[in-house]
Amino acid sequence: MPRQKTGYNKTSLKNLPQYKDLDEDELDIVIAEHQAEMDVEIFENLIANRIKSFENDYDLSDMKINDLMALRALAQAAIALDELELLIFTERKKTSLDNITIIEKLGRASSDLRSDISKLQNDLNITRKTRKGDREDSIQAYIEKLKGQAKEFYEQKMSYIFCDKCNMLLATIWFLYPDEDNIISLTCHRELEDGSICNNKIKVMSKNLIGIGTNKPEILPEVMR
Repeated sequence: MPRQKTGYNKTSLKNLPQYKDLDEDELDIVIAEHQAEMDVEIFENLIANRIKSFENDYDLSDMKINDLMALRALAQAAIALDELELLIFTERKKTSLDNITIIEKLGRASSDLRSDISKLQNDLNITRKTRKGDREDSIQAYIEKLKGQAKEFYEQKMSYIFCDKCNMLLATIWFLYPDEDNIISLTCHRELEDGSICNNKIKVMSKNLIGIGTNKPEILPEVMR
């Protein structure tokens, strides 16, 4: 993390009443303290901004205190990884034996940080793989919902016509214009227990099925009415 100027120097501090009697060493301590305070503020801002960037990609709602602590650790690790990668890039421009050793050490530290980040993401359940799985689950749930709605719509629109003699379901039909004088004639060919064929003939008018959905409501399951 680049250090920034404090805005303080010994001359300017000497002009402040609370510091006018301090010697050089004491002024150095005051400047160092101010620098540390500013570094902490800068670091906290970096963490806050990184967490905000996470919010754009992941659902971070309904987090408990341990989740928030893990999220902060994840932000710190991500910031540290950025700085390490910048250091590695800078060191690679140099050519020396010592430099190769430094790059190897930085590389190992970078690898450790990536492992820590991956573990924290898994702990928080916000890895991209998990998010993709959630999205696939959501799509599957949406498809199942559409199927259910289609089935419900089908059952509400269809009319069920039964043989009024043996109760055999002879037809399911969807009248586009049920309030017209539509008449459907059907013959039942069900084989009865004695081996004979029912051969019952029925005629049904679509108007008579409006609001009921069947010519024999007493045998139609209630869930289908």
